Order: sequence, then structure tokens, then C-alpha cells
Amino acid sequence: MKKKTILKITITAGFLIVIVAALLLSLKNAYVLPILMYHSIDDNTRLSKLSVSPESFERQMKFLKDHRYNVISVEKAVSYIQNKERVPPKTIAITFDDGFYNNYKYAYPVLKKYGIPATIYVIVGKIGQPGYLGWKEIKEMSDSGLITIGSHTISHLWLPTMNTERLKSELNDSKKILEDKLGKPVKELCYPVGAHDERVKTCARQAGYACALATNPGRFAPNDDIYAIKRVRISRTSNNLFVFWIETSGYYTWIKEHRDE
Repeated sequence: MKKKTILKITITAGFLIVIVAALLLSLKNAYVLPILMYHSIDDNTRLSKLSVSPESFERQMKFLKDHRYNVISVEKAVSYIQNKERVPPKTIAITFDDGFYNNYKYAYPVLKKYGIPATIYVIVGKIGQPGYLGWKEIKEMSDSGLITIGSHTISHLWLPTMNTERLKSELNDSKKILEDKLGKPVKELCYPVGAHDERVKTCARQAGYACALATNPGRFAPNDDIYAIKRVRISRTSNNLFVFWIETSGYYTWIKEHRDE
């Protein structure tokens, strides 16, 4: 083989190695640990995009079980993020916002069936009201060891525009009420509608929360801020298991952020 041919092959191989390395680095930077965000599990999917039917929810949980996903607690997810640890493939966490009664009626039995942990963030001021969880259901799920209960504040209002006194009350009082009723620490906060700013995050830390979850703060928000954790909203479009597979891949957040931009 001529020297020129060998040189061309060497250059080409080196170029391909660089391209592959760049692609792998790009994929690594695009990955965000998928934390799924559910709201209502009911049959109102035609009326609300935040609803997931009980049948679809069971199919999704069965999909996770059949495909051997590593479903972890939010606490464990925070540990991965905070310590910059390598996340095992197919690792996700599951959350529910608002504390609807249908989470207990439809989601909880399925989670028990498949042994899948989840966190439910309850609006403390809504507990016991029509359509919302009561203390009996909340305590039962908390005591099961499968469900973590977190705070979704007292009134589910827009936090960034509140005066500091009211803001601290929303965060501190909801945490204390839940802890007193459940007899265990409440370490997780979920911002209503994902709304937060630096002052809100500071108050969350001062209130004693170990982390706080948002929705999708945007393309330029860091992926490792444990007081503004990004999540993937699961809605009626996720009835399609191919869509659900993409959403649980770890790359959906990157895709959505760049698509929205």
C-alpha cells in the first residue's frame, strides 16, 4: 500500500473518531435525568391536556416494568444531580402535582401493583376538599413506603410576586403542617406552575427543603440546579407509547427546549 493511501486512511479514521467523540459529548450534555410530571389520572382527557386516563397510566407503568426501567425516588434523583454521578440507563422518577383524589383511586393501586415509587406534591389548603386527597389517603400512601409526600404550598398561588412574609408562610407553614400530620420530615417542594426566581429559591432553602421542583425553566436554565429541577410533563399526548418512550429517554427536555426556542 502506498504511503499516500495510508496517510489518507489515517486522516479519515482520525476525523471519524473526532466526529464520534463530539457526538457522544453532545449527547452527554443534552441528557437530563427524566422526572415525569403527572397531574390528574382520570377520564377528562378531552377537556384537560393535563389528564391521563387510568388505562393509559397503567399501560405506561407496565411499559416501564416490562422494559426494566430503574424508577427511583426524587431524593435519589437529587443525589445523582447534586453529586454529578453517572446515572444508570433507563433511570427515571415519577411525580404528581396538586394532590387530586384520583391519584389515590387510580394511580396508587397501579404503582403498588408494579412496585413503582412516586412523589405526590399536595396543595395543603386543598386537603379534604372535593376532588382532592384527604389526610386518611395521604397518610396511608406515606406510610406505605412507596409514596413520598411533598409540599405544593398552602394555596397554589404565583410565588414570585408574593411579598416575602407571605412567601415564607406558604413554604414554611405547608411543610410544618405536613410534617405534624405525617410524623416525618417533608424535604421536597414543588413550585405552583413551576414559577420561581432567586428569592423564591432562597426562601425554599431557608425553609429547610432539600430540593424544589419546577416544570421546564427554559433552555438556558442549568440542568443541575436542585432548587429548580426540570421535569417532563406527561399529558394525553403520551397515550402513544412511542411518545412516552421519547419522553422517558433523557433527551426530551433538550429536544423541547430547542424546539420551543
